[in-house]
Amino acid sequence: MELTPEEIRARRLRKLGAKTTRNVANNNGPSSMDGNTTTDATASSSSNTTSGTLEKVADTQQMPTITPIGSGKSETAMECNSNETVESSSKVNSSTTDPKTDLIIPDKIEASIMLGLEMAEQSQQQQKARSVLVASVPVSTTNATQQRKKPVPSSVASSTVTSVNAWSVKKRSSSDHSTTKPEGADKHPNSEGSTLETKVQCEQDSLVSSQEELLQIMLRIMKINSKARYSNSRFTIDTIILENALEILDRQNYAEFCAEVITEVIKGIYYGKLIESHNEDGDTGRLSDSWTTIPSKKVKPIMLDEVVIGRSGRGGSSGMTASSTATPMDVDIDMQTEEDGASGYCSSKPSMKAFANNRVAALEYLIGCYLRSNEELYSYTKVKKNKKMYLAETLPSVVSVIRQQTLKYAILVLKNIFQSFCQPSGGSVESSGGSSSSNSGTTNSISKATITGTGSTALEKSPLLTLMYENKVSADFMSNLMAESRTSEGEEDFRVIFTAVLDDLYIDMQNAICNENIVADPLNRLKELIETRVDNTHPICLLIVEHKIFLTAFTPDKYFAREISKVSFLAPFLSLSVLLDENHKFASHHFSDNVCDRTLASSFHSILSNTRKVLHSIFLVLLSNQYSRYEMLNYIAAILKSNAKRIQYNADDRFLAKDGFMLNFMSVLQLLSVKINLSRIDPLYPHHPESLVEIEDETKLKFSSQEYTDWLATLKDVKDWEQHKFVTHCWFLTLHAHHLGIIPAIQRYNKLLRAAKELQRMVDELNATKAQWENTPLARRNKQVRDRCVSQMNKLSKAKLSCDIAIIDPNVLSACMQFYSTVCEYMLYQIENRPIDGQFTNQQHPSTLVASENFSALPEWYIEDIADFILFCMQHSISVIDYVDNSIITWILTLVCAPHLIKNPYITAKLIEVLFVTSPTIQTTSQRLYLQIINHELAQTALGLWESALHRQAFVNESKSGKQFVKFVNFFLNDTTYLLDECLEYLKRIHETQVLMMDDSGWNALTQEAQQSRQRQLVQDERQCRSYLTLARETVDMFHYMTIDIKEPFLRPELIDRLSSMLNYNLHQLCGPKCNDLRVRHPHKYGWEPRRLLGQLVDIYLHLNCDDFAAALAADERSFERQFFEDAANRVERTGIRSHRDVDDFRKLIDKAAEIYVKNQENADEFAEAPDDFKDPLMDTLMTDPVVLPSGTIMDRAIITRHLLNSSTDPFNRQPLTEDMLKPATELKERIQQWIKEYRAQKKSS
Repeated sequence: MELTPEEIRARRLRKLGAKTTRNVANNNGPSSMDGNTTTDATASSSSNTTSGTLEKVADTQQMPTITPIGSGKSETAMECNSNETVESSSKVNSSTTDPKTDLIIPDKIEASIMLGLEMAEQSQQQQKARSVLVASVPVSTTNATQQRKKPVPSSVASSTVTSVNAWSVKKRSSSDHSTTKPEGADKHPNSEGSTLETKVQCEQDSLVSSQEELLQIMLRIMKINSKARYSNSRFTIDTIILENALEILDRQNYAEFCAEVITEVIKGIYYGKLIESHNEDGDTGRLSDSWTTIPSKKVKPIMLDEVVIGRSGRGGSSGMTASSTATPMDVDIDMQTEEDGASGYCSSKPSMKAFANNRVAALEYLIGCYLRSNEELYSYTKVKKNKKMYLAETLPSVVSVIRQQTLKYAILVLKNIFQSFCQPSGGSVESSGGSSSSNSGTTNSISKATITGTGSTALEKSPLLTLMYENKVSADFMSNLMAESRTSEGEEDFRVIFTAVLDDLYIDMQNAICNENIVADPLNRLKELIETRVDNTHPICLLIVEHKIFLTAFTPDKYFAREISKVSFLAPFLSLSVLLDENHKFASHHFSDNVCDRTLASSFHSILSNTRKVLHSIFLVLLSNQYSRYEMLNYIAAILKSNAKRIQYNADDRFLAKDGFMLNFMSVLQLLSVKINLSRIDPLYPHHPESLVEIEDETKLKFSSQEYTDWLATLKDVKDWEQHKFVTHCWFLTLHAHHLGIIPAIQRYNKLLRAAKELQRMVDELNATKAQWENTPLARRNKQVRDRCVSQMNKLSKAKLSCDIAIIDPNVLSACMQFYSTVCEYMLYQIENRPIDGQFTNQQHPSTLVASENFSALPEWYIEDIADFILFCMQHSISVIDYVDNSIITWILTLVCAPHLIKNPYITAKLIEVLFVTSPTIQTTSQRLYLQIINHELAQTALGLWESALHRQAFVNESKSGKQFVKFVNFFLNDTTYLLDECLEYLKRIHETQVLMMDDSGWNALTQEAQQSRQRQLVQDERQCRSYLTLARETVDMFHYMTIDIKEPFLRPELIDRLSSMLNYNLHQLCGPKCNDLRVRHPHKYGWEPRRLLGQLVDIYLHLNCDDFAAALAADERSFERQFFEDAANRVERTGIRSHRDVDDFRKLIDKAAEIYVKNQENADEFAEAPDDFKDPLMDTLMTDPVVLPSGTIMDRAIITRHLLNSSTDPFNRQPLTEDMLKPATELKERIQQWIKEYRAQKKSS
């Protein structure tokens, strides 16, 4: 039975008189003048007292006494030697301080740590010593505590005077008010003195009340049951500690009180006495088993309530009875008998599971104290408005002491200093008094080896990591724990504690990478550790790079690549993969039916992406920290250099890193390089003597091996090499990581597909010929071969599904495409030998480019890898092409148009293949239709380029200076003419069939075969019309937007006549007398929009409005008719297709063309009598600019140039002919002009 504070106070007040008399008698004796003798005697007497129940302790505890003022006994006490008094005081209050941890460890706490003895006996001894010391202090030097104690009436002081224990000083109860006061107790010499004394008494009562409230706060923080009202704390400790609490707090020995309480709690936890049991309200007081999902070879964790404290019971709260059922955790339980005298406690050493669980519970308690201290401080300083001034000033320092003590004790728990509580030699709490006395000599001190050493066991997991898995370690506690542990000499505590955590994380991650699911919990915990800051540094970073298996433990041999990807500290964190050869459990679990739906794949993509983001955060901190950056860069470079053979086609995978490891590694570097500005990198970094990448043995784009060596020698003499920045290292390391990451993975994926197809072919062939070999001697062999192939196909199918998730990941491929865009921009600048500055724009024509030395010295795979990657994406993930930007397009076109920049023609051929696969691959019997489809894609490409202001200006510049643009326009003009003719023809046929089907008499007159034939023809016409209209709409759109800014090429003599004829003909079809033949049912079904097409044609007329274009319109004798154009203008105005202003401008153009047309008709007969040698042999028209062909034939330049746009041959002998072969016939041209002048003069005179 435990007593409440009120009951203790009442009991002690009843015994007050007898105890005071005994103490006074002892002071009057011969030994009262010797404080040491009294102390020793008291200690000797108390040392034989065995620890019993709390009631017995409370009854037998000695009370400190104060000699009344003016008494002879007080004078006698004052005569004590001052040196003896100081010595006695120092001896009573002696405590040891660990020089490394600055941890306050009183004598009895040291004894508890060493042997686990009860604190009641030590407290009695110390209490008696204090009573002697207090009795020897003069009245003039009485401390503030004695002055603040409740005054004793004079009538009582004359006989016996007692100072009540501080614990008994409580708020007055109703019984206190009803007590009869001694006569004259409330009488004073004068009213002023009475008022002053009352005021002082109120202040003293208020201060005592504040101290009591402070005590309750501290007990709540440390979760101690104070037996006060509304106290819901779970831990109960010895009452003696609580009785002395206010006296200790009055001396402001907060650290000593915290040390006593925390040690008592931890000791109880280690014995299994104070471990909380989980209740119905939640999981309070127990450890969750979420972290056990990670496969581990370590001891399986247990619940806190599974700790065994005796044969007949299990650990729980202090209120648990001894009749609890025994658990399987008992160790040597059969060997223990009830006669051992260890009822309630184990006489043998607890199991390792129980011991490890005790450490977790102790650390969890300390973390809880730390968090509750912050909550209490916030509650009293931020939330509560009516807070007392004493608490407002004192509580922050008290909370600071509690936090410091919890951190120091957490370090001791993590270093396993309290292991002695679970050792048989440590003694039992219920051991006999003799045993306690025999060990008294060893309880006064603890060896330094015990305090600073560790007792960790290889089988147990770090308690800190266990609580981290359960999210019970706050970031603030972790940061301060690191800071506190680093204060030891050489940061020994920090290294011991967190090296154990890192080792456990490493093992847990090694087990996690071979799991049915993607388990990244250890990875997240590593991220939490690394991101913890202490004094603006990340101390875990240095601990990681100094780890014995980080990098230095490996020998650079043929196994180096495999070792660094499997055994190095960061290897398991980078090895989280879903590939079959790396995580067989994952593929077997999720792809058991050889099927993976899109939703499942998308979820895995998201999980892998999040995992790589966590890895990026880890690498970013390691590389940002100045103490670990150099080692991390060397680690990254070592991975790349050791795996250089991965790119080889038939590399031995046994000695190299796996694809999953390299893909994660590449993705991390991608995220590190995503924000790097190219202008900040050194383009000559690959050739730097201290570069972390190696390209010496690579085939160069232009240089031979000897040329590259000579250039390097020259560069070393000229170039003043400087130390590179991190951005340069990072960008080039990322480029080489792509070369050894995604490219080999693509090669293996293609090899896998080929193997699967070959096996499928073999199985199909065996099944097809089964009838031939089924009854032959080869039947058994063929069946075995077929079964073996089927089994292998199932494995390859699982491997393909896992590769689809790991390799054909939109997140990975899109990131690769975006990075390759920066590589293209880098190479474009190196081609023109310009410093990198913003977005690249061509300043030289590709045909005039000369490869710079730096570009010539780059490896071939810089270009080949990008081409292979685009080809792979076009085949397996077409959506990634959306990330192709202007830099990649410019890069491809520049290298294709300048093949002289690259020595190897195979590279140029691969770039052309890239252009080829971007075009449609529709098979058709019509060569011309196939060309139209290609041109349709070109029209789409042109539209995309035109929407870019940069490429639009390039179009305009090319149209002004180059003849290639004229050919480009001519091709599209041919396509547009052909497509419009075809689609209009199909529309007429559809109209005709639909009209016939609507005429019941005419349709029924046809035979059934004729009807079916017309229906089949209608379906085919509709399909063809829809295709042609789609193509025609794109080409007309291109002409429409290009003629807005570009006019000159369309007005060239070789194009303007054909363009005007095409426009006039189609306008005549849309607005002519037979336009009703183009009416069809459901025109939107075919994409037929006649109003839109008519408006675009009118816009093109207006875009090219000029005298030359008007003359070209008038020269078209087939389609130009004034009245027809007037009708077309009226229709456009009536239907509102274009505005009135546009219609008026169109009419003015027609009027101008009509005037020219009239003049042309007048001059038509003039040149009919011209000599034949003045006329073009093809068109029979008078030549205006005659030229001589290589064959000697003379033709008009406009006519032969128009022919060369479509065919580069001589129209008469089919020999190759180009425009530069044409020679002007100057003499003939002068003769023609002279003849025209004479003919007109003669006609005018006549």
